[in-house]
Amino acid sequence: MKTQNKNGYTPTLNFLKRENLVWGYSLVEIMVYLAIFTALSVLVINSFIVILSSFNITNMNRKLLESGVVSMERISREIRQAKNIDIANSSLGSSPGILQLNSTDGSGNSMIIKFIDENGNLYLYKNNTLQGNLLGQNVTITSLIFNRISTTQGEAVKIKVTLQYSGGHKTKSENFYNTVILRGSY
Repeated sequence: MKTQNKNGYTPTLNFLKRENLVWGYSLVEIMVYLAIFTALSVLVINSFIVILSSFNITNMNRKLLESGVVSMERISREIRQAKNIDIANSSLGSSPGILQLNSTDGSGNSMIIKFIDENGNLYLYKNNTLQGNLLGQNVTITSLIFNRISTTQGEAVKIKVTLQYSGGHKTKSENFYNTVILRGSY
């Protein structure tokens, strides 16, 4: 049933005819869309790889520096509180170094503190009882040197520690230095 408008014109539904419809994309349009998608994908993936690499490097540096600071702080604290260096049982001036200190505990009882490099770990012993490794996971010690400094005023220990982080295919080394005066010696 056809209806006429007031002008006597009968509208037809031309939008249903096949010649007025676009049924797909041309080959050129598809190639352009694929090129844009590929370029954007490469940019996103490359950015993701750069971010992941930066995160791994930052994490490696953090763990290495954290182990260095924690171990040097613990060694320094124990040296400061010591009465003197047990020279006979210490290995000074060479790596792997051993530092044995004569100290006292909070009650005034005599105590022996020992720092030693064993199999890449920095161990702390108190009265010949292992207290633990001072280094974090994936961090090893490659060099540990203690040097004794003695004056008429007192004693000090110069410390040089080289730590290495090995995680995956990345490796990094860092040196840590400190000189600590034995407060119990003056």
